[in-house]
Amino acid sequence: MERGTQVFKKAVILLLTLVMAVTFAACGSGNNNTTGPTTSAPPADVNLGVVMDQTGALSGIGGSLVKSIQLAVEQANATGGINGANIKLWIEDGKTDPAAGFEAIKKLAQINGCKVIIGPMISGAAMSSGQWALDNKVLLISPSATSPDIAQQAWRQFFIRTATTDDVQGKAMAKIITDAGTNKKVAFMVQNNQYGVGIANAVTAALAGKATIVSTIKYDPVKLDYLSELQQIKAAAPDFIVHAGYEDDAIIVFKQAAQLGLGKPIQWITSEGVKAAKTLTDAQAAAFMAQSVVGTNPVSQGTQFDTFKAAYKAKFNEEPGTYNDTVYDATRLAIAAMKTAGTTDSAKIAAAVLAAGQNYAGASGPITFNQYGDRTSATFEEWGVVQSGSTYTYTQIKLITS
Repeated sequence: MERGTQVFKKAVILLLTLVMAVTFAACGSGNNNTTGPTTSAPPADVNLGVVMDQTGALSGIGGSLVKSIQLAVEQANATGGINGANIKLWIEDGKTDPAAGFEAIKKLAQINGCKVIIGPMISGAAMSSGQWALDNKVLLISPSATSPDIAQQAWRQFFIRTATTDDVQGKAMAKIITDAGTNKKVAFMVQNNQYGVGIANAVTAALAGKATIVSTIKYDPVKLDYLSELQQIKAAAPDFIVHAGYEDDAIIVFKQAAQLGLGKPIQWITSEGVKAAKTLTDAQAAAFMAQSVVGTNPVSQGTQFDTFKAAYKAKFNEEPGTYNDTVYDATRLAIAAMKTAGTTDSAKIAAAVLAAGQNYAGASGPITFNQYGDRTSATFEEWGVVQSGSTYTYTQIKLITS
């Protein structure tokens, strides 16, 4: 009897428990929910990778490019990010080295989950990583890899660039020579890599039948001693010397050129990779540049650039420099494309970038991509260096449309 009573009590308790559970469940699913509204979790962050050369020969440019990317992302996140999701930046240093740039891209894709990467900066890193980007469906958007060798590579579906190729800059450099007259003697002193050789080839093609090439020197940018190479150029007695290099090697080239008397009346024409504040920190090199060197550089004007420039200066208390505008445009195009695609499918994002890049009003000027993802035109400036007391600064001489 006692055992039967215990069984009965357990049954009653179990029944009451079931009734209460059903009652609470019914209350929770009814229209008059008294537990308050439920809130959904915010969208997961969208990863955006960055490979900029913050160390090495292009550190004077690469560090400032990161700032332009940060500005673009900050502005986008302030207005809803990518369809409500916050953009998270993952930044790696390309070290102005093809192998290091490639490793940085792999890390961002494999470890940080980035399907879109702004970078790399240099053409060598683009050539090293392009096939891997295709195989792994990682979209690369470079603001500054300008080698014509990239143009029709099989992996171009996953590589887009917002800077023009060296073929375009080569025409601008050649125009400075042809504007000075006919039958000029021209020597080349260029880095022995995709960048330097690309500049030399482009200028040579643009000068065909208009000038005489008397010497072509391709030098090691890490050697940092070029007296023997410059002596070969001096022996060729050129009227113009076309140079393509970066900050560190340019300083040595110009100092040693001064030692050998390779200044005026010889006119040097150098490339955009030299135009950085760091190059002017060496007084001897800067003095030689003020006397004997002009350069070319893609340049922007108009409302979009003015707006970007004001925002950049307000945030960082400095003027934007070389490729700050093209990397800002690369970032904004990537963000717009990710919004349009509504997915992390990098092939669809790449297609959206190309679609948006048809007369796109960028900070770097109007952008139109060809079928390969190359920008078709840009305005260049001819720049020089001026001295005021002990200070040297860059100055614009004139615009060159190519």
